[in-house]
Amino acid sequence: MLVLYTLVYATVNTAFGQSDLDQLLQIAQENSPSIAEKQALAEASKEEISLEKKTLLPSVDIGYDANFATYNNITGMNYPGNNVPISGPPSDDNYGGTVGSGVSMMVKWSPITFGERKNAIAHNQSIYEKQLASVSNEVLRIQFQVAFYYLEIASTKELITTYEKNIERNDFNLTRITKLVESGIRPSVDSLKVNAELSKSKSQLYQLKNLLVSQEEQLKEYLSSDGVKEITTSTFFFNHLPSAIKTYTDTATFVHPTLTIVTKELEANEARLTEIKRAWTPKLEFWGTTYARGSGVAYDGTVNHADGWGMQRYNYGVGLQLVFPIMDLASQKTKNIQQKAVVRASQENIRKVENNLKKQEVTARTGLNTALAIAKEVPVEYEASQGAYLSMQTRYEQGLVNYTELIEAQYNLLDAEAKLKNAYASAWKSLLQLAVVKGDIQLFLNQIKN
Repeated sequence: MLVLYTLVYATVNTAFGQSDLDQLLQIAQENSPSIAEKQALAEASKEEISLEKKTLLPSVDIGYDANFATYNNITGMNYPGNNVPISGPPSDDNYGGTVGSGVSMMVKWSPITFGERKNAIAHNQSIYEKQLASVSNEVLRIQFQVAFYYLEIASTKELITTYEKNIERNDFNLTRITKLVESGIRPSVDSLKVNAELSKSKSQLYQLKNLLVSQEEQLKEYLSSDGVKEITTSTFFFNHLPSAIKTYTDTATFVHPTLTIVTKELEANEARLTEIKRAWTPKLEFWGTTYARGSGVAYDGTVNHADGWGMQRYNYGVGLQLVFPIMDLASQKTKNIQQKAVVRASQENIRKVENNLKKQEVTARTGLNTALAIAKEVPVEYEASQGAYLSMQTRYEQGLVNYTELIEAQYNLLDAEAKLKNAYASAWKSLLQLAVVKGDIQLFLNQIKN
């Protein structure tokens, strides 16, 4: 019987589940809001790198000022960032005013930062790579949820088929027992009992169908698409078992996104530490300016307001400035100590994540091996339960056993069938869990292909 079951089950539906699942995974990845959110944050982090690199370019500020002010001085009006001369030589104190205007251009360039810019770029680069790893981690999480609910739906559909078969058995038994009761061979109470079992089986079937709807809605939530109206699954997962992944080095070249996230966080904090150290260095800046002014008062004190609108004097200047923040040493030391503590915290976080992933991998491998061992034993139980049920049917019709013994055999057969479906589904779920712990969903998908 075991060989017959295997052959029949394998030939009923040999379609692979890969294509359906691949499409669902692709839909989820393209439409997931949480993945899109992570991608947007990564793009924003990438622009931070560009902004930091652009600090190498000189800044150029152009300004134009116009005013009406007193001219009893040689400097004229002061605006934030600009100085617009209005008058020539000193004049008598008075509150008379005249027009003044000016245009200026200021150039500032800081090409040498003694490593501060370089480390700032490295810091932002690590933050960007951390965000990319967050995208990968979110993709992996969504892939797991989609694949998990896909298996849940496939398993529930198989259980629905199993319970429908059980209802058919109850219908068959009701017909047979009714005839035996009418013939006086079996007591009338047996007919009532089988009706009760039939009603109970239908209620269980309704619950399974309700569970199926709930699982499908949960999967559609992760798909984030209104285009998926029906979830189609394959029986591939219930006539094939996955293979165990033998060693811990099977995917040694693949780094889990979570580990990448904390590693890049450490790199960012280390770059930030170097950046802080470089902050206590001289600031070398090159300056250049050119400006023109117009004044409504001439050098001899003659006032002509209209002259204030035109440019009359032109000047330029270039130079450099070297500034060393001597008194910032104390605060720099404090910031340095603080950032070193942050770096140590990041290092410990990496250790914690590594230990956690190793623990999860051991648990996942053990779960997979256990699920495979159970899945290989359950068919034996199914074969025995099927044989016992068929034998019990014959013995019941011969009056050798009562209805309780018959229904117990039928229940054992239903339980064995459900266990068989769940055992196969559990094996695939365990492989999926191990693939996610290893950070590579292909460990799961590749076995569906093969």
